[in-house]
Amino acid sequence: MKNYLSSSQMTLRMFAADLLVLSSILSAAWCLSVLNVSVPKTLNSTSGSCLLIPCLFNISKEKENILDSSPGGTWRRGSLWSLYDTDGFTIAHRQKEPVMEVVGDLRQKNCTSVMRNLTSLHSDRYYFRIQAVNFSVTGTTAVHINVSESVAEPNVTVPVLREGEEVNLTCTVPAPCPSHPPNVTWAPALGGDVTQRTHLNADGTQSVSAILNFVPSVHHHELKVNCVSVLPLHRENRPLLSHKVVILNVEYPPKETWISLTGLVWLGDNVTLTCQSKANPPAVHRWFMKRAGVEEELSISRVLSFTAAHENTGEYICEAQNLYGAMNSTNLQITVLGVKNR
Repeated sequence: MKNYLSSSQMTLRMFAADLLVLSSILSAAWCLSVLNVSVPKTLNSTSGSCLLIPCLFNISKEKENILDSSPGGTWRRGSLWSLYDTDGFTIAHRQKEPVMEVVGDLRQKNCTSVMRNLTSLHSDRYYFRIQAVNFSVTGTTAVHINVSESVAEPNVTVPVLREGEEVNLTCTVPAPCPSHPPNVTWAPALGGDVTQRTHLNADGTQSVSAILNFVPSVHHHELKVNCVSVLPLHRENRPLLSHKVVILNVEYPPKETWISLTGLVWLGDNVTLTCQSKANPPAVHRWFMKRAGVEEELSISRVLSFTAAHENTGEYICEAQNLYGAMNSTNLQITVLGVKNR
C-alpha cells in the first residue's frame, strides 16, 4: 500500500525549508551588520612556513563596548563551517586547524593574524571570529589561503636598456612569512650593485625585492641573468628556491661597420656588396660612392648589386644608422678591370 503525503503535510515541509533558508539569510545579514572584516581575497604560502594575514574590522556601535573587555579572536575554516558549535566538532577536527595567533590589537580593530607550521592540508577559506563574554560573531568575508610545496616564481621588471644609461633591474618575491623572508639576489651582478628591500603592499602583505643597479654595455646584449629567491626552508637537505632567467636586450648604436666583397672586379662581373654592422635595433644602411671628389648616394639597402662597368670605379662607403647614432665603414676602393680572360 502506497503512502501519500497530504497536501497539508507537503505545505508544512515546504514552509519549514523556506524558514531554514530565511534563517540562514537573516543570520548572515545580522553578522554582516555587526562585524565587517577586511582581508585580502587570496593569500599564498609554502608548506612548512607561516603566513601573515592582514586583517582589519569594523563592529556595530551597539557592540563596540566589547572591545574594552579584551575580547579574543580566532579563525574558522570554511570546510568545517557546519560542524562548529555542534557535537560533531571533535578533537580530530580541531587538529585540522593550523596554529593561529592574533597579533593585531583588537581594541584598535586590528585582527592581523599569523598562521604557523602550515601544510597543504590547511588550504581553505578562513573567516575571522571575535569572542567576548556572552557574545561572539563570525565575519562573512573569507580569505582564501593556498599552501603549496613550491615557492612562487619571482616577478622581474626590466626597463628599456640603452648602452651607457644607468638602470635598475628589479626582482620581486612575495614574503608571506615576514619572520622568515626569502633571500633574493641576481647572478651575475654585471659589475653593478645589488640592494635588497622589503616592501609593504597596499593590501597589507609584504614582498622582498632585489634591485640590480648597473650600466648596460654592448657586451651585456643577449646575456642571461638569473634572479634567485631562497627560502630558509629545506627539502631533502636542500634549500627551497625559485628562480627566473631573463635575456638582456641592450640597445646601442651601430658598431664595427664594414663592407664585404670577395675577389677582384672585372668588366661585366655581377658584383654584390654587403654592408655588415652590429646594432640594436638593427641599422638602416645607405650606400655612397665617391669619385673625383664628388660623393653620390646610391641606395638605401643592406646589399648593393650591379653589373661592373668602368663608371662603377670609385670609393664605396656604407653608413649604418639607427635612432642612437650612425657609423660609416672604411672606404672600399673598387677599380673595374678590363675583360677577364675566359
